[in-house]
Amino acid sequence: MTITNISTRIQARDGVAVVLYSKPNCSQCKLTSNMLDKAGIVYTKVDVTKDDAALAYVTGDKVDGGLGYRSAPVVYVSTIDGDIDWHGFRPDNIKKFITEIADAA
Repeated sequence: MTITNISTRIQARDGVAVVLYSKPNCSQCKLTSNMLDKAGIVYTKVDVTKDDAALAYVTGDKVDGGLGYRSAPVVYVSTIDGDIDWHGFRPDNIKKFITEIADAA
């Protein structure tokens, strides 16, 4: 069974290139959100405790179309060179793939 890629649907609907999958009371989620906010990045925030499809996508096996993560936050970024995702508070990745990318979509 292939998991529907909710990031693709959200990006098509909202026209954004960054999706932050988070959960309440998550310090790394808050740090990630704060860094994106301070940089003025437009992103869609999805609470995986309230969205079963998003939780299934984030935690689903990669062979089935999921991302395969078991912890939050998960950041999913569409770039000109392809899609990138990671979990945890990763300021290095936020800078490299979002805030300092020259050809940001």
